[in-house]
Amino acid sequence: MTRKVYHAKNTYIVFHGRIYSLLANIGGGILYDMESFAIAAESFQDRIIGWRRDFHANPELAYQEYRTAGIVAGVLENLGYKVETGIGGTGVVGKIRGAFPGTTRGLRADMDALPIMEETDLTFRSRNEGVMHACCHDGHVAMLLGAAEMIAQQKEQLKGEIVLIFQPAEEGYAGAQKMIDDGLFKKYPVDFLFGHHIMPVILPHDSITTRKGAFTASSDRFHFHIKGFGGHASMPHLTRDPVPALQSLVGGVNSITSRNTDPFDQAVISIGHIGAGSCYNAIPDSAFMSGSVRTLSEQSQQLIQKRMTQLANAIGEAHEVEISMEYKVNYPTLFNDENLTGKTIELSKFFWGEDKVIEKQNPFMGSEDFAFYSRSVPCCFLMIGAEGEYGVHHPKMTFDESILPKGAAWQAWLALESGKVGLLK
Repeated sequence: MTRKVYHAKNTYIVFHGRIYSLLANIGGGILYDMESFAIAAESFQDRIIGWRRDFHANPELAYQEYRTAGIVAGVLENLGYKVETGIGGTGVVGKIRGAFPGTTRGLRADMDALPIMEETDLTFRSRNEGVMHACCHDGHVAMLLGAAEMIAQQKEQLKGEIVLIFQPAEEGYAGAQKMIDDGLFKKYPVDFLFGHHIMPVILPHDSITTRKGAFTASSDRFHFHIKGFGGHASMPHLTRDPVPALQSLVGGVNSITSRNTDPFDQAVISIGHIGAGSCYNAIPDSAFMSGSVRTLSEQSQQLIQKRMTQLANAIGEAHEVEISMEYKVNYPTLFNDENLTGKTIELSKFFWGEDKVIEKQNPFMGSEDFAFYSRSVPCCFLMIGAEGEYGVHHPKMTFDESILPKGAAWQAWLALESGKVGLLK
């Protein structure tokens, strides 16, 4: 079936989902018709969803994404991309060059799964026991492969270059930084970079959100070890009980954000793991506590680390126990480039519709290792809403797959449209 699509300053023919521009080289206006991209995505939505289900059934942990990376590389090579594998361990990069001058821009998807036992009843549930795609990365890879196909179909109209980054180890192992350290931007320099994350529950279905400046928080980890001297529960005076010290430490750490940090500078401290002893009638020799710190500024980040050190020293002395602390600075705050993000928001309104675009007022306090890219090149990270009953990192998490074709079409259209010289500069 053939039909014409009319748009400001251009006319297109859509034939079996393929887009042909009648005035492809005219400047001004919107060069690539987003409705046609959506139609094109729907024409092979089964392939996009099929990729997602295959990746979901065969999840791989950080730096073990060999199967996923192999499929990605094969698809990109068949589409005519220049492909390099093994960047940052298991990372894959595909590059395509257009026929006309333009910017070099990138799109990134993360590939790794989580060490979670899946509890869904999906027919394509995880076949790898204790490993699950519980953070939508299977959908991210599938969407970007779909976008890669649509971009390849437009190669003769393409301006500049597009670099597709399929990254390992986002979930706590800094795969982005490892790819950078392995020469990612030296081999594939980009003018700017986009990243996307599907978010069930916290965003409405078929919506997209971002914000200028800080978008996600830094993420640090802490661990306290308390060494006392145990004994019989009936004779506490002969021991140095670590449990009261642990109790004081819990209260002290939880008071930092309410009494030390600036209330207008968001910070979150969460204690996630705590323990002591193994017997009801014995005072243990030791206790421990660990958790995470989320901040938006280096000032709060440094203050929290300083106060935790002071608490460990003071509480240890007060309770006559030894308290040691390990504090690991992990992911930095993700900063969206002001200019790039402002113009991306305008483009998203054009594609998604103004009522579907949420310009977030406050950052998310979760973390994302796309933040490492944002310290190297201008970046814009966005989140896409998808219907789902459980949020990310839950063993029953899943999402409405109908968002995948549209997410693929959006990324392809964004990559092509942002190639206009000077559009996002």
